[in-house]
Amino acid sequence: MLDTKFGILIAPVIFVDNWKELYLELIKNLQGLLSREVKKDLFFEVIFMTYSYVHTKINEVAFPHAIELYDKELMTGRGKGKYWYKEEIRNEGRKFFEENLKKYFPNNEILYIV
Repeated sequence: MLDTKFGILIAPVIFVDNWKELYLELIKNLQGLLSREVKKDLFFEVIFMTYSYVHTKINEVAFPHAIELYDKELMTGRGKGKYWYKEEIRNEGRKFFEENLKKYFPNNEILYIV
């Protein structure tokens, strides 16, 4: 048998109103649906959404009826025309994913949460 590691990338994490419930449901579903063999060699990567003026223009054309992802209350500038979640939001998200991934996948590594 091959020595294979499996990775799950949770991205982009978007902090909508009920994000904790939605991502907790995802984590629980993964825990319940993945085989023991997969969970044995599993790692996680979590990436929070970043946004830019270019994303805005692309999304306006490609997804004209989609919700607006940029939220000036939650996001801050990260350079010319680029935005990411404010530090307190990212810290809350980091804590949430660390706690819940460790709770439901106690034997698996989290490579990063950014």
